[in-house]
Amino acid sequence: MMLSYTQRCGVLLALALLSLLALLWVGPIAQDPAYHLFADTRRLAGINNFWNVMSNVPFLLVGAVGLQRLARLSHPESTAAYRVICFGVVLVAFGSAWYHWAPHNASLLWDRLPMTVAFMALFAMLLSERVLRTRQPSLLWVLVTLGVAAAVYWAWTESLGRGDLRPYALIQFLPIVLMPVILALFPQRYLDNRLLIAAFALYLLAKVLEHFDVQVFAATGLMSGHALKHLAAAAAVLCIIYAIPTRPAGQAFLPPGKK
Repeated sequence: MMLSYTQRCGVLLALALLSLLALLWVGPIAQDPAYHLFADTRRLAGINNFWNVMSNVPFLLVGAVGLQRLARLSHPESTAAYRVICFGVVLVAFGSAWYHWAPHNASLLWDRLPMTVAFMALFAMLLSERVLRTRQPSLLWVLVTLGVAAAVYWAWTESLGRGDLRPYALIQFLPIVLMPVILALFPQRYLDNRLLIAAFALYLLAKVLEHFDVQVFAATGLMSGHALKHLAAAAAVLCIIYAIPTRPAGQAFLPPGKK
């Protein structure tokens, strides 16, 4: 049976509420110091943790590709979120490289901030394209602000010796839960479903590689799971960027109904 629009929105709200209640139930979550221990710590060409640092270069390249497409977007209502995604991904390259050069909580903030900004921009774009019936230009900035605040809150609580990752965990993982549900429940307007599904599959692969960092490095002897995670995540972002359609080069934008 096809769910009504109200029922579909209710599913999203129920998942969001359950996620919030679950995090409130578990209590504060401090950053595990073992998070900073990576399998591949080789220093090459004077660069600490060489492969974990250099594997961030694809983020810079993907962000640059995205920015090159910016002027040709065929749906101008997506421009602001698209721009934030691209700049966020470019900054991920620098923030993550800095963190992996010297892994600790202080540098981790600069890894998490741009990643959170890009996640929130994507979430805002998908909500606007699939779920919301009227344009809400402020949604992007509300979500980005919440994401930045969650990351800064975590860093602040860590500095006080009582770290609490819960708001950051909610901001990062709730959209990952909700976005596939949105793709399943709400009809496509202009974002390419196949590329978005490919992006989520690559993101899941990235999380698996991250989890099996040591095992992948032991198996290959060349690259660790974490370095390969960066490559899979960059490929996921590339899918997201190309899921947002553009006009052919040289074709001017025509408002809906004009030909």
